[in-house]
Amino acid sequence: MHAIRGYIVESNLGEQMFRLAVEACPNGMVMVDSDGKMVMVNSEIEHQFGYAREELIGQAVDMLVPSRLRDQHASHRHNFTPKPESRRMGAGRDLFGVRKDGTEFPVEVGLNPIHAGEHLLVLGVIVDISQRKHMERLKEEFVSTVSHELRTPLTSIAGSLGLLVGQWSGQLPESAARLLTIAHKNSQRLVRLINDILDIEKIESGRVVFNFGRVGLSALLQQAIEDNRGFAEGYGVHVMLDPNSVDADINADPDRFAQVITNLISNAIKFSPTSEQVTLCVSTHDKIVRVEVRDHGPGIPQSFRSRIFEKFAQADGTISKQKGGTGLGLSIVRQIVERLGGRVGFEDAEGGGTVFYVDLPAWDIAASGETDIGAAPDAPRVLLCQSDHDQAIAMRLKLRQNGFAVDFAHASSAAVDRAAATAYAAIIIDPALRDGNGIDLLFQIRAQIRNRSTPLIGIADNPQLEKSDVRSSRLDVLEWLHKPVDADALLTVLRTAHASKPQRRPKILHVDADYDVLSLVSYELRAVADVVSANSLHGARQLLAAAPIDLAVLEIAIGTESGLDLLPELRDAAGDPIPVVIFSTAGAAMPRSEQVQATLSKSTASLETLCATVRGQLARLPDRTVKEPA
Repeated sequence: MHAIRGYIVESNLGEQMFRLAVEACPNGMVMVDSDGKMVMVNSEIEHQFGYAREELIGQAVDMLVPSRLRDQHASHRHNFTPKPESRRMGAGRDLFGVRKDGTEFPVEVGLNPIHAGEHLLVLGVIVDISQRKHMERLKEEFVSTVSHELRTPLTSIAGSLGLLVGQWSGQLPESAARLLTIAHKNSQRLVRLINDILDIEKIESGRVVFNFGRVGLSALLQQAIEDNRGFAEGYGVHVMLDPNSVDADINADPDRFAQVITNLISNAIKFSPTSEQVTLCVSTHDKIVRVEVRDHGPGIPQSFRSRIFEKFAQADGTISKQKGGTGLGLSIVRQIVERLGGRVGFEDAEGGGTVFYVDLPAWDIAASGETDIGAAPDAPRVLLCQSDHDQAIAMRLKLRQNGFAVDFAHASSAAVDRAAATAYAAIIIDPALRDGNGIDLLFQIRAQIRNRSTPLIGIADNPQLEKSDVRSSRLDVLEWLHKPVDADALLTVLRTAHASKPQRRPKILHVDADYDVLSLVSYELRAVADVVSANSLHGARQLLAAAPIDLAVLEIAIGTESGLDLLPELRDAAGDPIPVVIFSTAGAAMPRSEQVQATLSKSTASLETLCATVRGQLARLPDRTVKEPA
C-alpha cells in the first residue's frame, strides 16, 4: 500500500485521478479561487448551464447566479471566506442558477474548502433539482385535490350516514339497515385513509405546528377512551385505564398527543380478540412519563418487528389482512412522538399480546405553551423568537398586560413554521437562536409571501453592529433593540407598528336547531367573540353571505338536514377552509380533519369545555386586521 501511495505522488497520478473523478461525477462541479473566479469546471456544469468550458474558466462565478440574487450571493461568499467549512449553501432558502440563454432553474449547492498552500479554493457541487421540484408540485396538487375534492364530501357523507344509522336504521328493513351500516363503515375507512395520507404528508413536509403546553394525562386518556368506545364495542372489546396509573402531566401538544393515543388504541382494539380488554397505564421514572397501551392480541411476528413503524407497513398473514387499515397509523405515531421530543416502542406483554409505549418529558416549571391562549382573542398577536425561556415568559406577561398576545419559538425551525402558519402583527427575533443564524432566519421569514411586509424587530447585544451588517439593510428591519430588551422600548415600537392596524373581534357562526342551545352558547362566548346564530342551513347560508366568519360551531342534526352539508361553503375570502368545532349529539363519532378541529358531544362536554375549545381555536386564527377602504 505504501508503495502504491509513493507511486501516485511521484507520477502525479493523484492529480489525474482527481480530474477523472471530477469529470465522472454526475453532479456539476466548479472550483472557485479566493477572488470568485472559476478555475475548473466539469462537463456536467457545461450541460447544466449551456456554456462551453472555455467560456467559464477565468470568469466570475456570479455569472451562474441570476442578476437579482448576485448581491446576496456576493455577501454570502464574502462571509464564507473567513471561516470556510464544508456545508450546504443557502439552507432553508430556494437557490437558482441561470443558464446561458437566461432561463433559471432550481439548484442545491454544497461547498467544500480546499487549502492549496496559502491559497483558498472552494469546490462547489451543484445539483439540478428541477425534476424534484416538479414532483413536489405534482404532490402538492394531488394533496390539494385529495383535501378539497375528496375529504370534504366524504366527511359529509360519513357524518350523514352515521346519523342515519344511529337514528333511523331501526325503521328500515333489515337488509337495507345492513347495507347502510356497511356504507357507513366504508365511508369512515376512506375518511381515515385520506386523513392519514394528508397527516403524514404535512408532518414530513414540516407544515405541522406543534403547540406545546401542560397536558394532564388522566383527562386526556379518559377522553380518548370515551371517543373510541363505539369503535371498541364494534369489535366486542373493552377499553379501560389501569386504576394503578399515576396522574401525571407532560409537556406536549394536546391535540397531536391525543392523535397518538387514538391511533394506538384503535390498533390495539383491532388486534384484540372479542371479549378481551385494552388497558392504558401511566407510570413515571425520573423526569420521563410513560404511557402504555396493552392488548391481548396474537403479538407481532418477529419478521415484521423491524418494519412496524414504516409507512404502509402491514404484517403478512390472514389476521392482518382481515383487520384492514392503511399501514400509516404507527408511522404517524412515531413521527408525532419524535416531534414531541419523545420515543415510541413496543414489547411482548406478559401472558400474551403486545404493549406499545410512549415516553415523553414530564411537565416542569420551565415548560410552557408556545401558543399564547391566555390573551384576549382579539389581541394583536406577535411572535417572539428567543432561546431564553425565562426571558420569553417575562416578556409575554409584560406584553399581555399591554394588550398583546405573544407566541414563542425557541428555535429557528419552529420560528419558520410558525411564521408561515400564522399572520402575526410583528415578529421579534433574537439572532442568537440555538439552531441557526438569526440573519438567515430573517431572510427566510421575509421570503415568505405573507411576511414580506410584516414588521420585523431585532434584539441583539450590539444593535449598531447588526444595523451596519450589509445583509440587514436589505431586510427592512423596523428596529434593532439592545439585549436584554427594555419592555417599554419594545412596547413603543410595537404600538407604532400596530397603530394603524385596528383589530376586529372574531365572528363565530353557530348552527343548531335548538333555540335554548343557541342562546346558552351565545351567552357563554360573548366575552371572546361576536356570535351569530342560525337554526337552519338556509339561515346559516344567509349569514355566510352577509359577513366574513372566522369559526363555525355546528350541530350535525339540523331537523331533516345535516350541518355537515355546510362544510364545503365554510371558506374565507381566500378560499381556505374556516375551522369548525362540532358540538352535537353525534359529536364523538365525527372524524377529526384539517377543517373539523374538534368534536364535542353534548352528552359529555360542558359549555365551559366548548368555550375553552373555541378560545384555543381563536388563538390560532390569522391576524384580523381591519382593512382600510380603497
